[in-house]
Amino acid sequence: MKSIYIIPLFFILLGCHDENNPKVELQAGKYTLTDDPNDYVQHYVYDFYQKYGVVILTNPDSSDYVYNFNNQNPISLKAPEQEKEVLKTGLQFIEEQFLNIYDDNFKKKYFPFTIQLANRIELWILGDYDLVNAYSSSGFIAIANINDDLATLDETTRNNYRGDINQSLWTEYLLKREAWFVPGAFYEVSKEYYGDYSLFESYTVEEGIIEARECGFITFDPYMSEIEDPEDCLLFIPSQEMDVQQYFQFLFSSTKEELDELMEEYPLVEQKYLLLQDAIQKQLDIDIFSFCLPS
Repeated sequence: MKSIYIIPLFFILLGCHDENNPKVELQAGKYTLTDDPNDYVQHYVYDFYQKYGVVILTNPDSSDYVYNFNNQNPISLKAPEQEKEVLKTGLQFIEEQFLNIYDDNFKKKYFPFTIQLANRIELWILGDYDLVNAYSSSGFIAIANINDDLATLDETTRNNYRGDINQSLWTEYLLKREAWFVPGAFYEVSKEYYGDYSLFESYTVEEGIIEARECGFITFDPYMSEIEDPEDCLLFIPSQEMDVQQYFQFLFSSTKEELDELMEEYPLVEQKYLLLQDAIQKQLDIDIFSFCLPS
């Protein structure tokens, strides 16, 4: 039985960036990975680290995700049930919705040091906790919903999870690690609408989404907005950060045909998508439109 003992040594300084390898191991800890070809989960985790230098944590605790340098990540993570079938289904799910989207070189170069499986992730927002499907920080991405419900997910929910997981990688991890940059022209398209506590004029969700897209947004801010009364909503305009997140979420949760239809109907959305596509093509030699759902 083969084992690997991992004691990460973290020496990166804030503000430094290695353009050849922006993947940075930023999490203190010690992990022992033991291979067992007869155990699907154990073998998968061992083999994945051997191939990509990324540790999949199936039972993370607070020491794995709380600290981000001298700051704390505003999350609480509940680990999955440690039943083999739950973990096996979870690994198969993230393989389909996340890992297999990227080639080997991308995983080696751009993935964070740990991928943490979670039953649920609570994110502290505006004085309360909201459940999120994924969360990324300096050295990890955490993926929620690893539980029995995965076996019966409907297609819409599955696609939404795909969007949230990959959006988190691109806008919460890679962007903040300076693996790529949002072009300033992206923000220029909708700059007149950004602002603290800025509202759309619409009062229903359906009208609000249409108005948002006419202004160059994907949708309204789901955390700030009040939609309890469907005929009298308060729909907040996304921040610049959320604007980028929503663009990636839609891209990863939609087919190319759905993306093309959206861009054809809303010129400002098309303009911003093409700016992102061009920027990432130039910076990483990757066509982000290839990440859409298969038709």
